[in-house]
Amino acid sequence: MTSTSTVSKRPRKTEPTITSKDDFISQAGSNLADGEVKKAKQKKSQIPVIIPPQLLDNLDKHIEATMTGLSRSSWICQAIKEKLDKDNP
Repeated sequence: MTSTSTVSKRPRKTEPTITSKDDFISQAGSNLADGEVKKAKQKKSQIPVIIPPQLLDNLDKHIEATMTGLSRSSWICQAIKEKLDKDNP
């Protein structure tokens, strides 16, 4: 018995059409009027890091036990920052 499925293209995003200069101007600050401010994303780099398996297991257990909700990567970055701040007052 064979199974067939249909694959369709992802729908294109449609940008709202701006018909006049007034529409454009009123839309320009709409996110700021609601008190919403876009945060600038920091550029991040990916680097290979070699961590012994036992240390990684201990880290994962610690993160899970503290229930901070941080990802492993976020926790490691936070630990590095704390160490740098401590060593360079």
